[in-house]
Amino acid sequence: MVLGKDESPGLKSQPGEKSPPSLKILVAAGGTGGHIMPAVSVCEAVKKIRPETGFLFVGTNRQAEKDILDPLGYERRTLDAPPLAGLSPFQAVKRLWRLFKSEIRAISLVREFKPDLCLTFGGYVCGPIGLAAKLMQVPLVIHEQNSSPGLTNKALALMADLTMVGFPEAEAAFKGRNVRFVGNPVREAIASLAGRERKALEEEPLILVLGGSQGSKKINEAVMIMAKELIERKVKFRLIHQTGQDMAEEVERRYADLGQNFEVRPFIRDMERVYSMADLAVTRAGALTLAELGAASLPAVLIPLPTSAGDHQTHNALSREAAGAAKTVLEKDCPGELVRAVESLLGSPETLRFMGEKAGKLAEGGEHVAADMARLALALLEEKGLRPPSENLETESSPGSDGSPRSDRSPRSDGSPRTDGSPGPDGAGGNRDAGEEEGVERS
Repeated sequence: MVLGKDESPGLKSQPGEKSPPSLKILVAAGGTGGHIMPAVSVCEAVKKIRPETGFLFVGTNRQAEKDILDPLGYERRTLDAPPLAGLSPFQAVKRLWRLFKSEIRAISLVREFKPDLCLTFGGYVCGPIGLAAKLMQVPLVIHEQNSSPGLTNKALALMADLTMVGFPEAEAAFKGRNVRFVGNPVREAIASLAGRERKALEEEPLILVLGGSQGSKKINEAVMIMAKELIERKVKFRLIHQTGQDMAEEVERRYADLGQNFEVRPFIRDMERVYSMADLAVTRAGALTLAELGAASLPAVLIPLPTSAGDHQTHNALSREAAGAAKTVLEKDCPGELVRAVESLLGSPETLRFMGEKAGKLAEGGEHVAADMARLALALLEEKGLRPPSENLETESSPGSDGSPRSDRSPRSDGSPRTDGSPGPDGAGGNRDAGEEEGVERS
């Protein structure tokens, strides 16, 4: 485990706390905004039910975690947890030593924090932390966001007290375990877009391009070529392009050479605003991005990251396409297929409207996912007799006698739950960079 210079070994008090927390939750989520933001949403939902809860996040030392967690006041630690998949036998042996040291540090961290519950949301850090939690007899709850689970979560599910999944297709991978389909939580500001009627298509439709919080060089290059060809074909459109820090100046210059003043941003923090404005998205196919597109009823052309572990982004994208909410274009087929797909969709307002409606239906009830996940986790503690019952759990949408939320949970193809509209607090989150991280880290 690597501690940052600004990190003390003890637990930092949560903002506004006057006494030590009576409930402590250890949260493992690292590497990408796609792992961290769902964790934040659920933690915010837990705080609405149990305001006295204290949290400790364990992740990597990537900038995304600092940008998201530090402004929210969450205490965080970093852990060096290397991947083992895709390595030669020699490389794997070397990595095993690093993994062993990570496990020793993870056990030390669990002993120090003494959590009542451990939640994991993806990233390589989840393996050592989840195992350490179980060795120390701490209840373990894991969340698999994608349709195709990774090796770490498959292993952790063998010992987890509860496994929650974001896509119904993922349930089969954990067959025979305590698995609940819940969907993928999104920030409260984005969840609030659900159910809004989208504006009529304007003469110059707005395309929103998201390459992840670090940006995607492949998507940036393909979209710049796409823009040039569409302009040459006299197709009218506007563009908001999130590029990542490294390519922002180059992309802006290339658009200026085309005589265009498109909006180019390294990062997008007001995602709810741009989602509500856009008519079509061009983006990766990470689980969190798909959940947000659904909440915004936004049709999309999805370019899955080909190096994602287990090719899970392609599985995610094809699931979305099968539901009629998106078109899938493989990275190897860009820019040609991307140009054709976008031109075709911009020329068919009815198709865009249909896809937007399908996306919105997939996300019905998504505003309750974080609250449902929080209740399931807290209900698990009460079931084990580790926490006294909370009055805040006794609501119409509180878990039933089996621990599941009292809502219609028939699966949807993008992993978003249906609900009966019962009231419940929405999960809240902080600012985050747009879309999914360009890296391949996941569980």
